[in-house]
Order: sequence, then C-alpha cells, then structure tokens
Amino acid sequence: MTATSLDANVVLRMILNDVPEQANRGAEFLDRHKCYLTDVVISECVFVLEKVYKLDRFFIKRSMEILFEIETLNFNERLIEETFDLYVAHKSLSFADCYSVAEATLRQNELLTFDRAIIRKCSPVAKEPL
Repeated sequence: MTATSLDANVVLRMILNDVPEQANRGAEFLDRHKCYLTDVVISECVFVLEKVYKLDRFFIKRSMEILFEIETLNFNERLIEETFDLYVAHKSLSFADCYSVAEATLRQNELLTFDRAIIRKCSPVAKEPL
C-alpha cells in the first residue's frame, strides 16, 4: 500500500478538534504515514464546515490550507488551490461549482452550464450550450 486515503470524519475531527482524542489520533497517524485526500472528501469537508458548522469561507480555506501543509498528506494540489481561490472570491457559487470551473480552466476546456451565476462570474470558461 502506497498511501492511506482519509475519510471526511478524520479531517473534520482534526480541523474542529471537537473530539480531541480522535483529532490527536488522526494527527499522530498523519505524522507517521503517507496519506491521500480525495477531491470528494475535500468537497464533503467544505460542505459540512459551511452548512453544518456555519463557518465562513475564508476560515474554511485557511483551515484546509493548514492541513495541506502536512508533509505526509497528498492531494490534487493545483486543482484544489484554484477551487478554493474561486470559492472565496465568489460567494454565490458553491464549492462544487468552483471545482467545475477550476477543472475546466486547468484543462483548458469550456464549462457548459445553465447556471446564470456561474456564467456571469466565470465567463468565458463557463457558457450556455447553444
């Protein structure tokens, strides 16, 4: 096994420290093992932090950035950083919307959508299908 994938609840415990024993176990594991954080788990964490815990977008971004600094943790760095930049800049767009725009941008693709907010804020990458 080359790396251990983390579930959202491990990440959330470490960010929130609401169950200190679990937060410590997660952090200690990361200190000793190479781990991977999937885009889906990152998205789930953002959703929970924003919708359940009502945390602000900048705080969420900064909390995740602190986690991303851990040497043993790998993730889709370029795409996730671009996604977080859009997420903080465009309050009316969800993290998933920002992810779609960031991925299209990095792949030099267009994003076809009927979502007017995405088109307004993210053209020329985002446009309606003709």
